Amino acid sequence: MLLLDLAPIRAWERFLFVQCGDGWIAEEAWRRVLKGFACGLDTTPGHVARASELRGVPGKLEFRTWDGTRLPCPSQSFHRVFSTFALERCAQPGALLREMQRALLPGGELYVLELQQEPDERLVAALEEAGFSESHELIRRVAPAGRGGVILRACRAPVEPVAVPPAA
Repeated sequence: MLLLDLAPIRAWERFLFVQCGDGWIAEEAWRRVLKGFACGLDTTPGHVARASELRGVPGKLEFRTWDGTRLPCPSQSFHRVFSTFALERCAQPGALLREMQRALLPGGELYVLELQQEPDERLVAALEEAGFSESHELIRRVAPAGRGGVILRACRAPVEPVAVPPAA
C-alpha cells in the first residue's frame, strides 16, 4: 500500500502493473480511482488466472500473462507504470526498462520497487540508459545489519518521446 500512497493516482488515468502477482495492488489502485483503467501483468499463468477470477472487471481491471521481456501493450498507453520486483527476475533489466518507457505516455511516471541487493548506482544507470533522465528515491528500507532491504525509485518519462530501439 505504501507504493500507492506515494504515487499520485487520479481518475481517468491508465495504470500498468508489471509482475502484479495475484493482482491485489492493481485492484487497490483501480478502487482508489474507479474511473480509470488498470492492467496487471505477470509471467506466471496461475497468478493471472487467479487475479482475473478474483478481481477482473472487463475493460476496467484486466490481467494478462507476459513473457518477461516484451510488454503486451501499445506504445504510449499508460500514465503510470508500477514495477514490483520485476527487474530482479529479468536477464536484461535495461531492455525491460526501455519497454516500460515505451509503454508510458510522454511525461508519464515509472515507479520501481526492488530488493536492494546491489548498489543503487546500477539501477540509476539502467534507468538513464532506458531514457529516464531523472529519477529519485522515494523510500528505502534496509534490513537489520544492512543485509538487503527494499528501495522505491520514481522516474518521469521524457515529455517528447525518445527513439528507443526494440527489445531483442
